[in-house]
Amino acid sequence: MKIAIYSRKSKYTGKGDSIGNQIQMCKDYIETHYRNNDPEYIIYEDEGFSGGNINRPKFQKLLSDIKKEKFDILICYRLDRISRNVSDFSTTLEELQSYGVDFISIKEQFDTTTPMGRAMIYIASVFAQLERETIAERVRDNMVELAKSGKWSGGRTPLGFDSESSSYIDEEGNERKLVKLVKNDEELQLVNLIYDTYLREGSLHKTEVYFASHNIKSNRNILLEKTSLKVILSNPVYAISSPELKRWLEDDGWNVYGEPDGKHSYLSYNKTKQVTRNGKAMKISNDKENWIAAISNCPGIIDADKWIAVQEQFKGNRGSFPKKARTHNAKLVGKIYCAHCNNYMQVVHGNIKKDTGKRQFYYSCSLKKKSKSELCKNKNLKVEDVENLLLLELEKLGKNKKSYIQSLKKKNDAVKKNKDVKLKQNAIQKDIEAKQKILNNLVDKLAVADDIDDIIIQRIRATKNEMQELQQELDKISKEIEDSNYKKLDLDFIESLLEKCADIRELDSNEQRLLIGVLVDKILWDGNTQNVTVYFIGSGDVKKK
Repeated sequence: MKIAIYSRKSKYTGKGDSIGNQIQMCKDYIETHYRNNDPEYIIYEDEGFSGGNINRPKFQKLLSDIKKEKFDILICYRLDRISRNVSDFSTTLEELQSYGVDFISIKEQFDTTTPMGRAMIYIASVFAQLERETIAERVRDNMVELAKSGKWSGGRTPLGFDSESSSYIDEEGNERKLVKLVKNDEELQLVNLIYDTYLREGSLHKTEVYFASHNIKSNRNILLEKTSLKVILSNPVYAISSPELKRWLEDDGWNVYGEPDGKHSYLSYNKTKQVTRNGKAMKISNDKENWIAAISNCPGIIDADKWIAVQEQFKGNRGSFPKKARTHNAKLVGKIYCAHCNNYMQVVHGNIKKDTGKRQFYYSCSLKKKSKSELCKNKNLKVEDVENLLLLELEKLGKNKKSYIQSLKKKNDAVKKNKDVKLKQNAIQKDIEAKQKILNNLVDKLAVADDIDDIIIQRIRATKNEMQELQQELDKISKEIEDSNYKKLDLDFIESLLEKCADIRELDSNEQRLLIGVLVDKILWDGNTQNVTVYFIGSGDVKKK
């Protein structure tokens, strides 16, 4: 009998419900209940992954193996190891049942071999999700009340401010911790420039081009893009509160708390919410009726009239943006980069060909486009040409998969060896630390020694030589580890994808895009040499002119 064991833990820890403990408890259960069935284990481990969705590498491998009928029973330590989402859990359970695979949860003592077991599992999963959602709602309510009082509720610190921890005594005499925003005058100069530039240029695109062409960067030393500019320009944390601003926010649909004082700004909250789509957690814009603006303890820096003028400019620009090139058919978006500046390449419109009546599309360096070719002059690359080239290379890879898989296997073996090297690295580091303590003690003794100072000096020299040798060995090992920076790959999964690559041109665009997404690490385009460099996962590169 083949039995699958699945274990999951949200964080990397070595305590309590650790991966190892979960697996051992499952093995003990199997030994007790299935000893006479000659059980064989197949273990799937996901550490560092949430149970909020099923986008976990080993769990996806488990789902694939269910269809291949690789095991008869699936066992886990606890129900929520599979999923905390009722819909995801129900789908998984149906998948198991359709292929005749039984499910056992040790902690809850649920067993789908019985009708009562199946019913209890569904009931338990419902209550597990209810508990999770109740906790989440309680946290949201607390954060809303914090926002209403004008206190910073955390998250990414806005440009122009630093976060500072402090404490205060509440009405009941209890000490409470609080994170507040404090001004960063240097960054606030950039914020003022952004507001002035936007009002002068009249659009986000022109503002983006201005900053790119003048090589003006953010506090993180990156160019300001339209998305980040919009966030800064629409954030009321910069606006000096006034009765006019309060009325404008209320008319715009915000829930506004606190009275304007002509000094402090507004903190915003609840502008986004987290949802799950296609198994992925993501943030989307919240309904405006849920938006909150509350008088903060942060001084405002942008006059209310100027801030309102910016918002009205946004409204005036709506619907006037030119249409972008559609990228849903471009297969290399997010994979192809400029070889000159290493910025991502985006799809842009070309001309309509007279002979076909079809429009040409090109991959163009994003920095080149933003800076109007001031900061990068890399030539555009025809989408059709590079995608045909890549399909050809993947086709070859699929037909010659044996050598490629062999090279990946060698690297996987190197990863295993690397673990031993890291253990040796830790041991040497401890030896160096121990020698350092010895050296410190000898130096202390030397300071008070009378007639044995020569002996102590000799020992100091010998210890320093030993430390030097250990340090040289440590540097060598550290270099080896650095050079072998490689993640172990699931070769069975890779091989199954390569089988599809042999006939990749027969697949639809979505399937082709999936194969590219997994097998291709990065693509570089050099317009000067006309070289396309393709980096496959775990492998070297392929160059084509």
